[in-house]
Amino acid sequence: MGQIARPWLLISIILLAGALAWGQSDARAVTPSPGERAYQKCYTCHSLEGPDPDMQGPSLKGIVGRKVASEAGFTYSQALRSYARKQKAWDRKALGAFIADPQAVIPGNRMGFFGIRNAQEREELIAYLAAAGQKD
Repeated sequence: MGQIARPWLLISIILLAGALAWGQSDARAVTPSPGERAYQKCYTCHSLEGPDPDMQGPSLKGIVGRKVASEAGFTYSQALRSYARKQKAWDRKALGAFIADPQAVIPGNRMGFFGIRNAQEREELIAYLAAAGQKD
């Protein structure tokens, strides 16, 4: 029985190796953009689909250009509401500063995120959010 099982084992290993190699080539074909990779730091709390009561943070759909603290049905911190009186909309400069260091820009906000220090990564994220906000 040991002699008969070995060819099938070898064939199984070859087929498995082929399947794994095929799966890896497919994975490379759908590599996310740098902006989408940066968004992966956000998606556990923020949707790109619009308001979602199951999410901890407001939707980021249409965030570029949107009025600060303006998503209907979301309860913003006092710190963010105060910031909205000074900064009317989330332009690229305001988003970039906030994403770099949320607590430095808006002390006392409730977002538990340390920020993205890399300027290129922030720019890619903002460009991704701008493009994603245009889709319907």
